[in-house]
Amino acid sequence: YLGRVYSKFNRAYKMNKNITIMIFTRNEENRLPYINENLKNFCEIIVFDGGSTDGTLDYCDKNNIKYLIRPAHAADDTLEENTYKWAHENVSTEYVLNVICSHFYPKELLDKFSNIADENRLEAVYHDVVVHRYGQVVHKPILRRVASACNFYKKSTVNFEQTKIHDELAIQFNKDNMIRLDARDELSLHLFQDDDCHGFINKTSKYATIEANQRFMAGKKVGFTGVFFKPLLRFFYSYFRSGAFIHGMPGLIYSVLNLVYDFNVNIVLWELSHDLSQRKVIEKNNLVREKLIKNSNNP
Repeated sequence: YLGRVYSKFNRAYKMNKNITIMIFTRNEENRLPYINENLKNFCEIIVFDGGSTDGTLDYCDKNNIKYLIRPAHAADDTLEENTYKWAHENVSTEYVLNVICSHFYPKELLDKFSNIADENRLEAVYHDVVVHRYGQVVHKPILRRVASACNFYKKSTVNFEQTKIHDELAIQFNKDNMIRLDARDELSLHLFQDDDCHGFINKTSKYATIEANQRFMAGKKVGFTGVFFKPLLRFFYSYFRSGAFIHGMPGLIYSVLNLVYDFNVNIVLWELSHDLSQRKVIEKNNLVREKLIKNSNNP
């Protein structure tokens, strides 16, 4: 399946010296060869590794890929602000392409990036994202498909003051100095969700906690409606809006996993709103334990 995607979209590139590809890795021995094959002739690649213990770095050595080990303050797998700041400091070009190993970039999209870097006028490119899971597309809107992702930009456009999870770069679209590409497959980032259900839950639990904390610090609170109904409403909207409904069980599972994530975010936010940390939960339960023990000892 992946081979068909590559043959459809991948062709020879002209190397561009005005762009650097930043690939963030941690134990990506299996997926790094695909993204390297996709991008190796496009521009310079730098791998920013978060402490791989598999063959990721061996692959880099064998294929002459430059890599840097992320320091402790920039090693978080969620790729937060400190990670990007450190990576930007180690890139000499102003234009960068922000990549993880689940990505694939069609030639037509890369050509757009290359032309924009040569002109050195626009600051960022907005493009669409097509999501693949279980070997097929699960996210590609049928109606009102809008290019809303930004992985190619000038470093100077990044505003870390407004950073938040899922939008760590906080790049806000500006029609005067940015471009929004046509939302079609040939101009879209293709994102491959390679994990099973267990892997997805483990990976996103940290993201859910971060997002809930960010909402809480922004003054957000949530009650019964927010915990129960809002995730369900978002599920039904996303299920049809993303086009997942036409992709059978893979599309349904993709949407349900996103629903589980939304439930997790709102549950953590509810706990934060009621000061129910792990310690507080134990304290409240201990009061009940003590009462039960006392009653059982005094019939």
